[in-house]
Amino acid sequence: MLRAPQQQRSREKVARILAATAQLLERHDHEQIGTKLIAAEAQVSIGVLYRFFPDKHAIFSSLMVHWLDQYLAAVESVVDAELPPTPSELGARLISAQVRVRRGTPGHRGLWFHAPPPPELREYDQAVDRRIAAVIHAALVRGYGYPDTADFRFRTELVVAATTQLLITAFKFAPDGDPKVLDEIQLMLDGWLFARAADAGS
Repeated sequence: MLRAPQQQRSREKVARILAATAQLLERHDHEQIGTKLIAAEAQVSIGVLYRFFPDKHAIFSSLMVHWLDQYLAAVESVVDAELPPTPSELGARLISAQVRVRRGTPGHRGLWFHAPPPPELREYDQAVDRRIAAVIHAALVRGYGYPDTADFRFRTELVVAATTQLLITAFKFAPDGDPKVLDEIQLMLDGWLFARAADAGS
């Protein structure tokens, strides 16, 4: 973004621009979408659009950042609620929350899979994964007595990274997520993260 909006009206305009871009991605290839088309869809002038975004790529990047924030918020909403009786049930809720975000996000597949995140977003993407892993690790320690050790935190980070890639696989060719891949994610969580291996507390 060219500059972060401070006033409510400006934030609303930015939100409209991002929402309009997401809707356009449902109907057009990302390469066919330009700033004039986005401005028209958002019902703002091209000058207003350029007050906040230097070009369409900045809009795409901001949209991707917004989605990453939604992934994190979905995890936080699950672990902030009352935890279920077993970690496996927690895993199922976490997967369902991620699936809901991806299913309910216009333009997600059109941008994420056909215009991969630019290099400058890679660091933010990885930071979100680390934050998700920290939130899940804390819930497992607090709610189920898992070890609060560096090794178990590292394992949680690896599982989250693997889950992210499997979610990409699940949604790349299936708008609602390939159920077979989603089932495999649950099996991975149960067998790799939730099962108390002998070295979990080392």
